[in-house]
This record gives sequence, C-alpha cells and structure tokens, in this order.
Amino acid sequence: MGTLFIILIIAGIFAIYDALRKINNNIMEQTEEIKRVGLEAKHSKKD
Repeated sequence: MGTLFIILIIAGIFAIYDALRKINNNIMEQTEEIKRVGLEAKHSKKD
C-alpha cells in the first residue's frame, strides 16, 4: 500500500512538471510571435 502511494505521488509530481513545461513553451512561442508581429508592423509603417 505504501509503494502504491509513493508511485502515485511521483506520477502526480511528473504530471505537474509536464503541465508547467507545456505552459512555459506556449508562453515562449507567444512571446516570439508577438515580437515577430511587432517587427512586421514597424517594417510596414516605414514603407
């Protein structure tokens, strides 16, 4: 019973870690997209 409890805790920690990693990747992708759109807007204003 104790072993099952430890396995569930480890699985829970891994699930939280994986969710945070995915959220971080999404934030990074959105940040890069915003930078790219900003640069495109600046270039289109110059033309």
